[in-house]
Amino acid sequence: MTRIKIIALIVLVVGSLLYLKTVLYPPIPPWEAAHQAGLAAYRNKDYPAAEKQFQAALKEAEKFSTDDWRLSQTLSNLAEVYRNQSKHSQATLYFRRLVEISEERYGPDHSNVAAHLNNLAGNLRVQGKLDEAEPLYRRSLAIWEKHLGLDNSLVVFALKNYVALLQEMDRDAEAKRLQSRLKGIPLKKDG
Repeated sequence: MTRIKIIALIVLVVGSLLYLKTVLYPPIPPWEAAHQAGLAAYRNKDYPAAEKQFQAALKEAEKFSTDDWRLSQTLSNLAEVYRNQSKHSQATLYFRRLVEISEERYGPDHSNVAAHLNNLAGNLRVQGKLDEAEPLYRRSLAIWEKHLGLDNSLVVFALKNYVALLQEMDRDAEAKRLQSRLKGIPLKKDG
């Protein structure tokens, strides 16, 4: 075999292998790569690295429509990373945006809206913004009661959050009334 034929054979083999690699193992899209890296960092409690990766994922997710689940997922991940770093004012921005997107997508009284309202209220509560958190807890509770019934674990969760807020606001009579309501709820298995 001549030297040129050997080189041509090597180029053919390498080219074929590279082609097969792209067919069998396509490159990971940028949002997915950043999202996965953010999740890995979050699991390792490396919140600064998770923040950086989720910010990169958000940059990609902003290119999608607001109806795309990847945008909501990225905003939720960022809110949690900021919450875990006690960067509550930054988390609040993302929780508020999640509420807005969910209201647009599902309507104002959907269970997903209630979940985001509850998260936003909890984040505001940690910041001492109790008056701002209260109507959000009330609204979240009302939505979940309407859609899930009075004996659902999410309703119990919302009630407990609201009771804790009322106690922090020194509104003990209201808190006791809701606590007695909690005692009367027979929990059923969700699902």
